[in-house]
Amino acid sequence: MGKIQVNNISKAFKDVIALDDVSFTLESGTITGLIGPSAAGKSVLLKVLAGIYPQDSGTFDLGIENKKDVSLMFQEGALFDSMNVFDNVLFPLTRGGSLSLLSDEKREIYTKKAFEILYRVGLKASYLKMPGELSGGMQKRVSLARALVSTPSVVLLDDPTSGLDPVCSAIIMELIQELQKEYNLTMIIVSHDLRRLFPAVSHLIAMFDGKVVYDDKIENIKNITNEELRYFISCRYNIEDNLENNNA
Repeated sequence: MGKIQVNNISKAFKDVIALDDVSFTLESGTITGLIGPSAAGKSVLLKVLAGIYPQDSGTFDLGIENKKDVSLMFQEGALFDSMNVFDNVLFPLTRGGSLSLLSDEKREIYTKKAFEILYRVGLKASYLKMPGELSGGMQKRVSLARALVSTPSVVLLDDPTSGLDPVCSAIIMELIQELQKEYNLTMIIVSHDLRRLFPAVSHLIAMFDGKVVYDDKIENIKNITNEELRYFISCRYNIEDNLENNNA
């Protein structure tokens, strides 16, 4: 798999500019953090890269041959309340169709894949439960399993710890890091939980008003000159102390 290359992507919704000439390059097999205030364009960028929204201009190359090799975990989880955990995870493979309509071979392959990833996220015993019966942390695990069940190369995670307490947030981020290493995934993670995000990422992109204002290695955030970005980070994360702890 090649690098991710984003070249001058712009996107507007009527008179509102969501993405304004966004460009960056990412190495494969790495985790990149995507930060910025609300309405900065982060979620829109992920949806453009996932093929949900068409860009108005610009191009991007995710370094993959098949569109199925990219997967998006939505911020709100987007689980189907009427489906149990197993069927939610299975959905990307069957496209919502019934297993009974598939050949015996495909049915066996898809079932195995679903149970393997459920085991990996610690939910194999809960496969028959409905989303409403699960805690917020467990629902995030289901969403993560669904994003990974099709064995994608590129995984886009939109605020995977939103709404979770610090303990659950830490567990989810540790799980994401483990799975990224295990499957050698290229990940872009949007997060407002900078204390959990920064130790996990090797690269950081920051967006304000649809523009990229920072695009560099995580260890270089000490040298940020953009005052707006520095204030945004300092309100959520002690840059100097935490970087020193991470590098110790």
